[in-house]
Amino acid sequence: MKAVRVLPGGGLEVAEVPVPEVGAGEVLVKVAGAGLCHSDCLIAAAPTVYRPDGAGFTLGHETAGWVEAVGPGVRGLSAGQPVVVHAEYGCGQCPTCVAGHERYCPVIRPASGAGLGFDGGLAEFLRVPARTVVALPDGLDPTDAGPLDDAGLTPYHAIRSSMPWLGAGAVATVIGIGGLGHLAVQILRALSPATIVAIERDPRRREFALELGADVALDPGDHAAGRVRKLGRSSFVLDLVGADETLALAVACAAERGKVVCVGAALGSVPFGLIHAPWECVLQSSYSGEAWELRELVTLAAAGKVRVSANHISLDEVPAAYERLDRSEHGLGRTIAVP
Repeated sequence: MKAVRVLPGGGLEVAEVPVPEVGAGEVLVKVAGAGLCHSDCLIAAAPTVYRPDGAGFTLGHETAGWVEAVGPGVRGLSAGQPVVVHAEYGCGQCPTCVAGHERYCPVIRPASGAGLGFDGGLAEFLRVPARTVVALPDGLDPTDAGPLDDAGLTPYHAIRSSMPWLGAGAVATVIGIGGLGHLAVQILRALSPATIVAIERDPRRREFALELGADVALDPGDHAAGRVRKLGRSSFVLDLVGADETLALAVACAAERGKVVCVGAALGSVPFGLIHAPWECVLQSSYSGEAWELRELVTLAAAGKVRVSANHISLDEVPAAYERLDRSEHGLGRTIAVP
């Protein structure tokens, strides 16, 4: 089968590899589509972070498709069933996994799941533990459902766990309206009565944010923090970029006793201290979510409240598409590779 592989020394190649065989408790998924995430660019540049042994692996952690085969002991899944895969899984047996936090599993570290040290979904087939597979209801096309896991799940977890900051009269600010941001706006609209402010440099994406349900769309260079403060400051700020300047902007927008959540992988930082943020403002990082949260998000998508905006490419086009993604030239929504 064809797969997009991370080379041991870094970089990508499209190669032919064997179709994986399923073992006990595993599922083989025939891939319908796999989303391209900016974090994949970081993984491809430094794969030994996830595989210190130097082994290559297939990239891709936003995958959906159809069940092709199931291994011994798998129940409740059948061939041809449409599914989305929760990529960030652990061993499933250690105290961290049993407590419901598989994405922080210490046993499989430094690998973190499909496309994160283990073979991912940028291929024709993907083998995963059966517990990571979430059934898709009628009406959801698996071709475009993969980004619900990660591009959707990451902001969903951050927003769901921040609902005390998102009541009536709240202002919620989303910084960065890309693959995650276009879904974050929809999730906020579905879950919260808050006024939604989108901050984005690209005028096309600002307009897109308004179409998706944002109440206000601002250019970060046009006194964005001051304009948010005129709205009453933001009780919840979601930074999906994570650069020095966006984190500083997030804190400048935040209200006293507000919350700033950083999801973006630009690896920036912001000063922390008694006078560097509004009083009693929570500053928090956030990473992905769990399979049960993905099921909730799938329910929202099936109800028509969240929709992935997709651009389709082939597996052969993936390396060049990542180069564009790393330059922020990927357009609107999410790029999805269709085998």
